[in-house]
Amino acid sequence: MSYNQPGPYGGQQPQQPGPYGGGQPQQPGPYGQQPQAPQPGYGYPQQAPQQGNYSQPQQPGPYGQQPQAPYGQVPPPPPPQGGGKKVGLIIAAAAVVVAAAVGGYFVFAGGDDDKGNGKGGSSDVADGGGSGVKDDGPHKLITPATVLTEYKKNDEAGSEGGGMTSGDAAEAEKHGVKNAKDVAAQYQSGDESNPLSQKILQFNGVYGDIADPEKLVDAMFDEADKNAKEGDSSGESMTLVGTPKSYSPAGLDGAVMKCQEMKFNLGGGSAGTGSTAGPSEMSMATCIWGDNSTLGIVITTDMASAMAGKAADLDEGAENTAKFRKEVRVKL
Repeated sequence: MSYNQPGPYGGQQPQQPGPYGGGQPQQPGPYGQQPQAPQPGYGYPQQAPQQGNYSQPQQPGPYGQQPQAPYGQVPPPPPPQGGGKKVGLIIAAAAVVVAAAVGGYFVFAGGDDDKGNGKGGSSDVADGGGSGVKDDGPHKLITPATVLTEYKKNDEAGSEGGGMTSGDAAEAEKHGVKNAKDVAAQYQSGDESNPLSQKILQFNGVYGDIADPEKLVDAMFDEADKNAKEGDSSGESMTLVGTPKSYSPAGLDGAVMKCQEMKFNLGGGSAGTGSTAGPSEMSMATCIWGDNSTLGIVITTDMASAMAGKAADLDEGAENTAKFRKEVRVKL
């Protein structure tokens, strides 16, 4: 190869006796501008032909021609796996937190309940409103590792329950639940690497002796509505859409059930990430059942629908809640 032809290795001259031979000034090339500064790639000129693809990071040409060097193929993959998927994963993670937060809106609270016009809305329902509920004996609520075939318990998202203080128990009794004990758990289904395939189910429940199941169910929805209207300082808020609707899906076995859509404002979009790629709010189906010994609050979120801004499917929520009830309600 003639010394005045650059060749594939940027003008390396194996015929020259030294790495800084006199012929270099005539060939500026990528390294000709610094004849006095030792370059890392010039330390072993006799190996240049074997390491040419490493000594010339400035020249893209040789990379594409080296079948053994994967560098020419690495850059393209990241863009398809970029922001969209990452934002989806962030939103899915946030949905887990949101579902748990929404469950917190359903609490037994004191105030003026003992005066007949309290938060629970007890004055709206006549005594004995749940007299038609089938009494099949005392039951308790459990939180299995798997429910509805595909939902797995998320142990990091909620507790097993037992968190009621003596004050909570006293307030529960004001609402008509004696010897109250509580449970809570969150479940997820779908592929964690594919946010759109995920579904979330938040469960909060109380069991004991319930005098009027329908009155208690109404009280829980009224309590959530009041808490939602009060809001908080975080910028996140919840809105109850419409009014609770009664449902009697197969397998409910005579219990009372009502469902209502709830929308949780994420305070800036994309679950607080500040990005416009995600929804500004999430719609959730909230169903509550009541019988003579158990009350269950089930909040479900379908990520595909939530990301698309669709309203929660209350019919599906009611069907799943009835099936769920059978799996978590067991005889004492």
